[in-house]
Amino acid sequence: PFFSYFLNTVTVALGHTVIAQQLAVGLAYAFARYNTGGLSLRLFVLSSQMLPPVILVLPLFTLFLKASLINTLPGLILAHMTLSLPFLAWLLVAFFDGEVATLEQAARTDGATRFQALVRITLPVAAPGILAAGLLAFLLSWNEFLYALILSGPHTNTLPVGLSSFQTHRGVDIALLSAATICAILPAMVLLPFLRRYLIRGLSLGALK
Repeated sequence: PFFSYFLNTVTVALGHTVIAQQLAVGLAYAFARYNTGGLSLRLFVLSSQMLPPVILVLPLFTLFLKASLINTLPGLILAHMTLSLPFLAWLLVAFFDGEVATLEQAARTDGATRFQALVRITLPVAAPGILAAGLLAFLLSWNEFLYALILSGPHTNTLPVGLSSFQTHRGVDIALLSAATICAILPAMVLLPFLRRYLIRGLSLGALK
């Protein structure tokens, strides 16, 4: 069972990271360049972070039940995106404003198309922020418990839910639970030291901008 939990967690975390990161980049760029939705949409995205995740559980369960997404990994990925996408988009807006906008405008003046300026100027300059956003999305999905508990089933449980199953009415298998917990936190322990400087740089640049 542990290998199944681990594989499910990796699948959900990677799938969520890739999709949420791409959507957050597009949403943040639209906010920064086109002022999409105006101030009202920005405030809506920001205010959505004030809602506790438990409020969305029942609506998501009802919606996913009708869409046959209960007990599926794609459904869990979509659920995690409701938690991460507003925060990631708000984080990345800071990286597409300020100096990056000036550099992009200079490239446009020199004859580059908007797409060329985006690919060759904006995205490379904003890379620390995009990497930081991806790392935060991965860790959020890796550690998320509530949605995984309610929206997943025996064959789609992730590690946080799987670890809780080691506690039964007969007690807790301490040795097995300890070994499983170490294996669960090992990827984050290995990943963070290599990406810590990018995460700190990305978050600090976003705050300064």
